[in-house]
Amino acid sequence: MASSTLAATRARIAQLDFEIGKLQQLMDPLLAEREKCQQALADYKYPILALPAEITSEIFLQFLPSYPERPSVVGPYSPSLLLQICRRWRDVALATPTLWSTMELILESPQYHAGQLDLLKVWLPRSGNCALSIQLECDMDDDEALAIIGQYIEALLCHPSRWQDMEIVIPYEDLLRITGSMPLLRSLTIGPCNWGDGPDKPVPVLFTEAPALKNLVLSRKFNAYAMILPWAQITTLRAEALCLDEAVEILRQTATLEHCTITMYSGDPSTASLIPPLPLRSLTLRYRGHGGSTMAEHMFQLFAALKLKNLAVDELFLGPDPVGTLSRVCPNGYPRGIEIFSVRTSREIYAAAFPLASLSVHEPSV
Repeated sequence: MASSTLAATRARIAQLDFEIGKLQQLMDPLLAEREKCQQALADYKYPILALPAEITSEIFLQFLPSYPERPSVVGPYSPSLLLQICRRWRDVALATPTLWSTMELILESPQYHAGQLDLLKVWLPRSGNCALSIQLECDMDDDEALAIIGQYIEALLCHPSRWQDMEIVIPYEDLLRITGSMPLLRSLTIGPCNWGDGPDKPVPVLFTEAPALKNLVLSRKFNAYAMILPWAQITTLRAEALCLDEAVEILRQTATLEHCTITMYSGDPSTASLIPPLPLRSLTLRYRGHGGSTMAEHMFQLFAALKLKNLAVDELFLGPDPVGTLSRVCPNGYPRGIEIFSVRTSREIYAAAFPLASLSVHEPSV
């Protein structure tokens, strides 16, 4: 290479170095500003993440449905979703025992059994010492699927002292496995999802160690002759489907009953024994059956001398003279609130007969 060419190349390199130096002087403040912005992003905390853990925990609890509804252990309303947002939320959720103390377990399909059972076993320890509100309902008749219900009961019976509000609709045989002291149990929905070969004798006595149990709901398949519950301590009773004989058998044992709702579907009042006076403040009687006129004429004879504050009844129960029957039912003064279902009598007739009562009437549904 000629000396002139070498000199030109060296000159060009020197010129490029000079240009690069000038660009570097321009880049340095830009790079510094970029670093500053990057650090600001790294240091930024979203307001929700800056909240105290106690407030975040309370917000999480508002995520749960209002009682008596319960969140499913799976799906879009499960508290488990809170574990998937970020590490901060996961830590707060896991440190909030109440978040895991209420759950809905609906067993409709065998493929979901194992997953729900595993989650139940995880949630129970997470709930710490919190009182439990749990719905366990089986809606299947597959023998293999039904066999797994015992595992759910086994898991729940590790914590009977924490049962508070329970809804248990499972096979009859599994209901008989429920034992233990339940000092917090205050509300119970119970019933078999199937009877199988029917109950064995003697009739089992359940929930004998639940002194706080006051509110009881009997499912549609409940059989009053198949099990004995602590009727004498119940103050609020709702039965979704009982024959008349079952209703009378139960009511004769409920000496402290204050609020009662019963849906009946059959029975002959002329063969039923009188129900002793009860401290009832509200009574609701519904009828779902056929041939109700025979029952209607004598039904209220079973409820002697009631001093009700609120009465709700299907007009069918009141017989051919509903207003007269209603007046005789409450000889010491009619209730403050009267609600009549499936009404065919004019509302004005009821209003004229009971001018001081809060009256609500409902025409038959089409």
